[in-house]
Amino acid sequence: MQKESDFKIYFAPLQESTDYIYRSAHAKFFGGVDKYFAPYIVRQNDGTVKTSHLRDIKSENNQEYPLVPQILAGNSADFIFLARLLQDKGYDEVNWNLGCPYPMVTNKGLGSGLLPHPDRIKAILEASLPQVSCRISVKMRTGLQSHDEIFQIIEVLNEFPLSEIILHPRFGKQLYRGEADENVFAEAHKKLNHSLVYNGDIESSENLNRLNILFGDITTWMIGRGILKNPFLPLLLNGGCLPDVEARAIVMRNFHNEIFLQYSNFLNGSSHILMRMEKFWSYFSFAFPDQHKTFKRIKKASNLVKYEAAINENFQRLRDHEEDERSPNS
Repeated sequence: MQKESDFKIYFAPLQESTDYIYRSAHAKFFGGVDKYFAPYIVRQNDGTVKTSHLRDIKSENNQEYPLVPQILAGNSADFIFLARLLQDKGYDEVNWNLGCPYPMVTNKGLGSGLLPHPDRIKAILEASLPQVSCRISVKMRTGLQSHDEIFQIIEVLNEFPLSEIILHPRFGKQLYRGEADENVFAEAHKKLNHSLVYNGDIESSENLNRLNILFGDITTWMIGRGILKNPFLPLLLNGGCLPDVEARAIVMRNFHNEIFLQYSNFLNGSSHILMRMEKFWSYFSFAFPDQHKTFKRIKKASNLVKYEAAINENFQRLRDHEEDERSPNS
């Protein structure tokens, strides 16, 4: 699609997938993203934040791209603590996660687990916003149990000076099943007073073009799994063209190698490296001609020698497939 001056792409945060190593490599080799969002940080029972969470949002690990950190908080004390911590690290925007759908989060009344309680959301914002100086945006679902929950929440959110609302039109109990409900998004759009961002199931230019026609005044789009499956997607959505076959394979291999090297440098032991790379390939394999077989080779690699053989075969099959695709006799 044609790039317009106010058209923006945000890269959604996914726990254990879009850490600073992945974000840095994506920005280096692909780009096209206006803002990267870090996976949430949360305050532990002892009042501290995990070292791995703090490492992920350290400024020296995130110098090559604009980053918005995200917090997971179910009370004003945690909200203020986390927002101030991020302010002190130089961030001028913090995103509040009201969207995480996973039971280990929602059962604690966090993420989309807060959405059935608009009174609690109001109390948190009333107590917290005067205590922080950074901009606060919200990433949310349409509810926990049903879409109906969002309309009471909108009444609450409209009372506060939030910088932006990022809405994924599924409710939490759906996880990622079914389809994002575009009708509910449209209704929410009519009622919200804030700048609104669409999030959910954008995996191609054709898909975004259709949504752009449907929601003509929405100019900012958040994408997560679509970019993980096709790292070139932001380039395409910005009106760019894919490089030729050989160049594309080289970029993808260099991207993989960068991520593998960085994980190898800081993870202890081959089993941890293989686990992290298997998570990476659970999405990256969709960029290859036979996703199932591509990922199966990775899962079968029981050590780093076998892993190297698996990725060599995957990239060779990618080259062979793309050579066949452009052959005049194919």
